[in-house]
Amino acid sequence: MALILGLLLVWISVIDVERFEIPDTASAFLALSGGIFAYLSGQTVFAEHVIGGVAWAVAFWLVAGIYAKWRGWQGLGFGDVKLMLGIGLWLGLNATTVVVFSASITGIIVILIMSAVGRAQIAELGKTGIAFGPFLCLSAWIVWLFKDLL
Repeated sequence: MALILGLLLVWISVIDVERFEIPDTASAFLALSGGIFAYLSGQTVFAEHVIGGVAWAVAFWLVAGIYAKWRGWQGLGFGDVKLMLGIGLWLGLNATTVVVFSASITGIIVILIMSAVGRAQIAELGKTGIAFGPFLCLSAWIVWLFKDLL
């Protein structure tokens, strides 16, 4: 199962960095395999993982919609919403909370480092953006590996 999850997360990350989009096929495989994994883990785990996937997908969808209305352009894509459905199905509600928190912190640190070394201006990133999927994927992988410690 770890190999399947890892390969899907790498696939999603590479495409998101290259194109600023997450392939629907990759999101579908992530959600399907996560749902199967959760189902095979038992009824209690399955319910918690479905709640995690749906709750985080809805939360990202709401944030994306509010941001688009506020700023007048899309800052968080629907690919991230679908990615969160898959991550939530794999990890469940509580572990996915750790994923979102750690991905956000890591993303902020990378932006600050890029700004400090002159690779990007923070004001420019507000107009061009940065792929958030790879941060979510890396965090999901690390949480998956160490989920027993949570």
